[in-house]
Amino acid sequence: MNLYLRTFKTRLALPEQREMALRLLDYALREEYGILRRPEMTKTPSGKPYFKDSSIFFNYSHCRLAAACAVSRRGAVGVDAECGRAVSTAAINRVCIRSELSAIENGGDFLRIWTQKEAYAKFTGRGFAERFRRIDTSAFPPSRVFERETGAVKLFVACYYEGDEDCNLIEL
Repeated sequence: MNLYLRTFKTRLALPEQREMALRLLDYALREEYGILRRPEMTKTPSGKPYFKDSSIFFNYSHCRLAAACAVSRRGAVGVDAECGRAVSTAAINRVCIRSELSAIENGGDFLRIWTQKEAYAKFTGRGFAERFRRIDTSAFPPSRVFERETGAVKLFVACYYEGDEDCNLIEL
């Protein structure tokens, strides 16, 4: 599985973030399947995007300094990208299970866990309806979570899919 990542030197507004994520998706479709025109997109009732009349699964994510995506013919995939930021103790306690709490020493530790949980929730298609407190990240393959520096900000990216295939991060 290839996880595509593009970082930006300046912060992007939300519409620009989404546009960059879709451009990255177009790039992944061209590189992996030779598809020059993105298939028509629609959403499930819970909001998960998918290609209408296509056997290609995909997911993408964006934050103010990055966009990420993955495509697959093997099955569903979930992707999350988060920029480092301050995190409240209340958020940590609301999202993490006991075993995760003991591993959190700073906001970065929490964001690493958060990206895993959100990638899983996007994989299932339930998104934020998924109860993050019930998602145990201990079985999440560490090779599917990446940290990068983008200037003074740390970036966290995670990809979730079934199977034991390696996740290759392709930075553009």
